[in-house]
Amino acid sequence: MQWIDRSRLKAEVLAGTFLNLGSASAVEIAAETGFDWLLIDLEHGSGSMSDLRGQLLATRGTKTAAIVRVASADADAVKFVMDSGAAGIMFPYVANADEAARCAQMMKYPPMGTRGVAQIIRATNYGRNWQEYLAKANTQSLVIVQVETPEAADKANEIAAVPGVDVLFVGPMDLSVNLGHPGDFSPPGFIQHLKDVVQACERHGKTAGILSRPELVESHKQLGFRLVALGSDSGAVVAGLTNSLKALRS
Repeated sequence: MQWIDRSRLKAEVLAGTFLNLGSASAVEIAAETGFDWLLIDLEHGSGSMSDLRGQLLATRGTKTAAIVRVASADADAVKFVMDSGAAGIMFPYVANADEAARCAQMMKYPPMGTRGVAQIIRATNYGRNWQEYLAKANTQSLVIVQVETPEAADKANEIAAVPGVDVLFVGPMDLSVNLGHPGDFSPPGFIQHLKDVVQACERHGKTAGILSRPELVESHKQLGFRLVALGSDSGAVVAGLTNSLKALRS
């Protein structure tokens, strides 16, 4: 499996995309395209836990790290996802430091956390690399908590201070909806929340992430976001098919 290089996480922008079709073929295409990381979405995506193993297998042999977004901070789901060979987990709608701490604890083996230990799992190459995986999992697995409300953004400093949390990842659509201007990412209050998240991450040695848009990528980079995603597999299919139809109809 491929971990995210933590030295790169702090020093450069790592490019990712969201995958919500639940398709192993889409994951394979994205991984072979050369993204640094992929987000397999089990919160809003079409796939399920039963589809996950095949999607993770589709990244084998590539340099792309697979992150999985779970539907909620559920210990059983976290254990299954990590045992399946994910490089990390994104937790949605994290509201405060206590919730962030619970997410981190579920991700880590004792003594750092409460993740159950098994030898014969996909993450360890079915036991062949168990010692190596056990030695690396606590320090290499990525804990990403999403900031999606103004209340969470106001507590970004407290969340970023939580041991074990690696990335504060802004969900811009939810944040804009919760601020009362759905889909508008330009109001000064919205921008200030982004700055607050980045500053909190810088203060505590963490990384700021965001799901961006083509016209906003450069400004998000300038603000200090380093784990940046753009687009999705479903969006790419819709755009591609729409363009094909336009060409045929013209």
